[in-house]
Formats: sequence, C-alpha cells, structure tokens
Amino acid sequence: MNMWRLITTALQLWRKEESDRKDKAERAAIARAFNNRYTFHKQWAAGKDRLPGTAMYGVLPNGGYAWMCPECNQIHHPTECSVMDGLHYPRCCSTPMGNRLHYGIRT
Repeated sequence: MNMWRLITTALQLWRKEESDRKDKAERAAIARAFNNRYTFHKQWAAGKDRLPGTAMYGVLPNGGYAWMCPECNQIHHPTECSVMDGLHYPRCCSTPMGNRLHYGIRT
C-alpha cells in the first residue's frame, strides 16, 4: 500500500512539473510574439508623450512602445531613451532595467 502511495505522489509531482514547464514555455512564446511587434516597431499605446533622454537630431520617440516580461507577461512602457542604446525599460522578474537589444527581440 505504501509503495502505491509513493508512485502516485511521484506521478502527481511529475504532472505538476510538466504543467509548469508548458506554462512557462507558453508565456515565453506569447511574450516573444508581443515583443517582436511592439518593443521597437509599432506603438502599443498611441498618443503618449515623448520620452526623456537623449536622441539623434534632438527627436525623441513617443513612449507608446511596450515590452512584455517573458516570465510574468506584464506589459511595461519605456522609461527613457538613449542615443547610444535606444529605449530603456524598467526591471521585471529576472530581467534587469535597461535596453532590450540583446534579448532576441527583432529590431
């Protein structure tokens, strides 16, 4: 009887881990699709004010772009713009504050 309980507990743990793994992969896929479209190319929220910071020729972009965290799927808007490395986004989960140029997002 004790062996059967051990097997069912192990099976339940495996199913939960598998479910968590699939959920994490699905969240990452959703974030990748969103980020490829709205982080640098199209504006998520139209009509936002221009960002603070530096820019080429003094023209700062609007703050309507957005980045989605691949871990929690929360949407963030840029906080500033830099002439050297572009839009800066806030920190979320394990992603540090700063640009998103080296995160596999289409630029």
